[in-house]
Amino acid sequence: MSKKLSNNTLSAFATALLCTIWMVIANATGLLGWAGFAGCTAYFAGPKKGVSALPLTFACVGSGVAYALISVHLGSQIDFAQIGLVFTFVTTFLMCAGGKIGIISFVPGAFMGSFSTFAAGGDFMIIPSIAAGIILGLCCDTLGKKLCAIFGSEE
Repeated sequence: MSKKLSNNTLSAFATALLCTIWMVIANATGLLGWAGFAGCTAYFAGPKKGVSALPLTFACVGSGVAYALISVHLGSQIDFAQIGLVFTFVTTFLMCAGGKIGIISFVPGAFMGSFSTFAAGGDFMIIPSIAAGIILGLCCDTLGKKLCAIFGSEE
């Protein structure tokens, strides 16, 4: 009788493998590796999983990215010392209020997109990087489930 591996171990292996591959790709292409991890985290934190999770995750994370890009780029054009506070209020309000709008109702996803964009200093490379990370999350989830189905055991 062969001993099966724990599902937790298999899922962790799948995620570690794909995240390592992601970093190789990000480094080779100039994408922001850490931003990919933010996208991956948004996928796993979201209320749905699988391909059906993608529209909500992309919309919510994308809305946060958009709010932050607008804030960063308008803020650099406006000569008013406290403009950052104004943009903080407006974008935080919009992201939280979006919780009642179906397609952008995953508020933590919006915040992940927003803080990642601010961390990138408004660099537009945040867009493909965080989008690739959302797909990375789906791939980690899918590979983990496949490995569990083949080699796993219920814990």
